[in-house]
Amino acid sequence: MKLLKIIFVNLFFLICFSVIAKAQTLQAPDLQCVNVLSNGDILLTWSTPPVDPCGVFTGYLIWGSQNINGPYTLITTVLSQIQTTYTIIDSTGTWFFYMESTYACSGYTSLSSDTLDTNLPLPPVIDFVSVLATKDILIQFQPSNSPDAYAYIIYVVFGGSNFPMDTIYNGNATQYIDSINDASSGALTYTIATMDSCGNTGLISVIPHTTIFAYCEISNCSTTGKLIWNKYKNWTGGVNHYEVFVSIGNQPNVLLLTTNDTATTFTYGADSMCFTVVAYASNGIFTSLSNIYCLPANPSSPVQDFYIRNVTVAGNGIIDIYFSMNKNSDVRTIKVERGTDGVTFSAIEVMDIPTDLSVINVFSDSTPLTNELSYYYRFEALDSCGVKSNSTIGKSIWLDGGAYSSLINHLEWENFELDYGGVTSYTLFRKILNTYDSVTTVGSSTLDYQESVEQYVDQNGTICYLIVATDTLNFPNGIIDTVRSTSNELCIDQLVKILVPNAFAPNGKNNIFKPVMRFADNKSYLFEVYNRWGGMLFSTKDATVGWDGFYQGRIVEQGVYAYMVQVVDNQGHTAERKGTVMLLR
Repeated sequence: MKLLKIIFVNLFFLICFSVIAKAQTLQAPDLQCVNVLSNGDILLTWSTPPVDPCGVFTGYLIWGSQNINGPYTLITTVLSQIQTTYTIIDSTGTWFFYMESTYACSGYTSLSSDTLDTNLPLPPVIDFVSVLATKDILIQFQPSNSPDAYAYIIYVVFGGSNFPMDTIYNGNATQYIDSINDASSGALTYTIATMDSCGNTGLISVIPHTTIFAYCEISNCSTTGKLIWNKYKNWTGGVNHYEVFVSIGNQPNVLLLTTNDTATTFTYGADSMCFTVVAYASNGIFTSLSNIYCLPANPSSPVQDFYIRNVTVAGNGIIDIYFSMNKNSDVRTIKVERGTDGVTFSAIEVMDIPTDLSVINVFSDSTPLTNELSYYYRFEALDSCGVKSNSTIGKSIWLDGGAYSSLINHLEWENFELDYGGVTSYTLFRKILNTYDSVTTVGSSTLDYQESVEQYVDQNGTICYLIVATDTLNFPNGIIDTVRSTSNELCIDQLVKILVPNAFAPNGKNNIFKPVMRFADNKSYLFEVYNRWGGMLFSTKDATVGWDGFYQGRIVEQGVYAYMVQVVDNQGHTAERKGTVMLLR
């Protein structure tokens, strides 16, 4: 029992002591803003603290001084516990304020709010600006010394003028990353201003910092270049030294040199090179990295492995020429040249440089007469040293032919040619209606073909053909490839043939008199029958309709009658036949 009593007394003492201790510390209002109004009055704004249970609220004390170190005098006591603003009338000069809470209870200590002043907030001090590996720009700074620093406005400087770029709503922030501007396009200058919780913006820092921009000066066909960069300014004590790092052929960075200068020369080899400059501050703490400046392989590298890989007719009046070259080739212009004899060439266009030389690229020529000629092509490349290089040569296929009166279509084509290639076969394709079907495959020495079209006399009169060459390429650089080249499309029209019987019997087996046509893809048709005095007995424009021997409802007399048939096919060719027919009864 005595032990329980002791425990109870101790617990009671601890609880009472905690309540008393809590009551002895009074939370101050959170003084958020001291704002000088346009008429010179000062508006104080705060948020109320939690209600303290130690006693009755007696007021918020506002203390003021024109010296941050005091002495501070009581400006007023705000008696309303829910009041959050107070205006001090007609004050001049710089003032410093803080607030306290008071309650009707003894043995307490009133905590003070932050001390705020009427001055505009001081700008932060920039430690450094540096380009990150992501190409973003890091701005590091020391927070403002103003107690009411609420936010920081980041400015980028162009042409001597400050342009607000972003706002950091954190008075304790020390960094900002600019992911909008491009550090690889030039040096970028930044400065900062502080904004207080009232929305007042202080003076913009007059000590801006600028990123290091590195770039190279090179001479065509030279083995040396010069790396140049701007000085890093506005560090207290200045720059101690610069270090230049280089990555050759995508290998890790190595230190090229340490210098106090802002330029250095280097040997320009056959591999790509990427440079980074690092500035070191004299305080031994801060560094700043430049952009990464990369150069491709030495521009004196000639165009190599310049091959035409295929020449093919892509459509009526269009020829596609496929080509490739060494991916590291230095090329400034590419001319497309064309000829008809394989010896004399004329430039037809200066084409855009392909963005990727590691793949097979294509140029489309939209000016050839593909139905009349075959063409030779080659390319001429000019590098930055003024050296010209010609590609290999390729030749398109021209397919020609015609129709014989004996229902034979004759085809002939010019051979397909590619340097370092050899045709292994030609395949003939035929289109009767809508799709192409393979007809035959012949050897590389066969350049003509004939076929009978008698089996197609009841179908469309136009038959179209294509020749496809298969070619195997063996280039000197070890590339082996197989390509297929297509000729122009050749369409051959068999003339419409009109076959007419010489007799018919309206009451017999052959009781309808009607012409029979071969390749009758006609767009107009006329069939008429006359008596011997020239009177028209029958007329139709429908090729499926014939004369049954009747006129005005009665069968005509047996005898000889004249007829006329006229057909215009889809190609505009006109066929006409006139004659007589014997009507038998």
